[in-house]
Amino acid sequence: MKSIRYIVTLCMLILCCGNAVAQKVDVSQFDGKWWIGMIEEANLPINITFAENAPVLYSPMQSAKPMTPTKWSFENDTLRINHSASGVRLTLVWNSGTNMFTGVFRQGLLKTQIVFEPTDTMFALVRPQTPHAPFPYTEHEVVIERRKAGVTLAGTLTIPEGKGPWPAVVLVSGSGQQNRDEELMGHKPFLVLADYLTRRGIAVLRYDDRGVGGSKGEVNDATTLDFADDAEAAFDFLRKQKSIDPKRVGIVGHSEGGLIAPIVASHNRRVAFIVMMAGQGTTGADVLLQQNERLFELNGVPKEFIDVRLDVMNSFFKAIDTVALDDYNKVLNAIASEKCKDMTSEQRKMVFLRKSDLTGLAMQMQMAWMRCFVTLDSREYLHKVRCPILAMGGDRDCQVLPVNLAAIEAATDGRARIRLMAGLNHLFQHCETGATSEYMMIEETMANEAMEEISLFVNEQ
Repeated sequence: MKSIRYIVTLCMLILCCGNAVAQKVDVSQFDGKWWIGMIEEANLPINITFAENAPVLYSPMQSAKPMTPTKWSFENDTLRINHSASGVRLTLVWNSGTNMFTGVFRQGLLKTQIVFEPTDTMFALVRPQTPHAPFPYTEHEVVIERRKAGVTLAGTLTIPEGKGPWPAVVLVSGSGQQNRDEELMGHKPFLVLADYLTRRGIAVLRYDDRGVGGSKGEVNDATTLDFADDAEAAFDFLRKQKSIDPKRVGIVGHSEGGLIAPIVASHNRRVAFIVMMAGQGTTGADVLLQQNERLFELNGVPKEFIDVRLDVMNSFFKAIDTVALDDYNKVLNAIASEKCKDMTSEQRKMVFLRKSDLTGLAMQMQMAWMRCFVTLDSREYLHKVRCPILAMGGDRDCQVLPVNLAAIEAATDGRARIRLMAGLNHLFQHCETGATSEYMMIEETMANEAMEEISLFVNEQ
């Protein structure tokens, strides 16, 4: 979800079209049939179908356009597909008994086992909560100009039917640039939440992050503090709109947005209330360490190797203020070399501490956003917030762990309303484990009890 940026970056398909090389192989037995496989590392479904005696690939999460193989062959029950524009190569063995293709998917540095099972058609995500027009409220397209900062924010303001003035909220998304709906994996959490709240008498402003959709502005060197300035500009804009009660306008932030909300409220006394949805209660470094520990646990990695991973990261986080950017990779490798001296190459691979992994981590840490995020401490701002606070978290959140709620409660001397929600993950979906790999396959976008908690809190103010 935008949510907290991942330390490990996963490979995604690059969709391009290609021209198939003519084949004389008879694969008519497959024509019109569909198979689906999952690239587990990226939680990405891939479809194979056959049309006019030739295979066709689809990456339905990314595009409805076909990926026509550059080359392919089918000999001795082995299907080989090469899509040169994306670098995708598949080597699959056909099993007529199970009606499945089993083999290897390759793209760039990624090489993984994959199984294609029969299916009726192309993979499609089911999102029953996504609202559709007509709506029982009005929608307005808005533009917010921050001329001095060179930032333009485009958004949607939804206003309940009837006579105001209405209470209102600004929705602030998590890390990574996202559109006004906080869209990911077919889910549109902010669209669903805005619809829910507006139907209950609360006006909602949601906006595209700078650099996305209709919004413009510097992204590469922007930090959480810059995004907080954007959120405050949206808040100030909302207070000035007709039919909005300027004394009842607050900020609802998710994940990084849950950090941004207290940053703004710590100095802007006009903020009537804030809602921290899976917001951090300590430093960004702590959040990343907690996140890594939990996600590796879910993947079944032995604790002793996880502890080494955390030790390497923590040591590097403590050192970054004294290390030049150009030396990040060298220093990180030196730290890992010392900490991993008793580990085999395979063990280092389990916790992403190989040299190639460390190079990627060093590159991420060179980003202005990451360097800022690691050092930001939510408690410094929470101490200064005087408006009502609702802090919510799922008890199965693996990205901003529930321990953050206790930290928020302590930082606010018990003034914050704390809600630990049973069975919910970082996106506030009902889930099994809370692992990020579950997000896409869960049909629910946001649990009703989470949205109801926000609605009741806002209408109390």
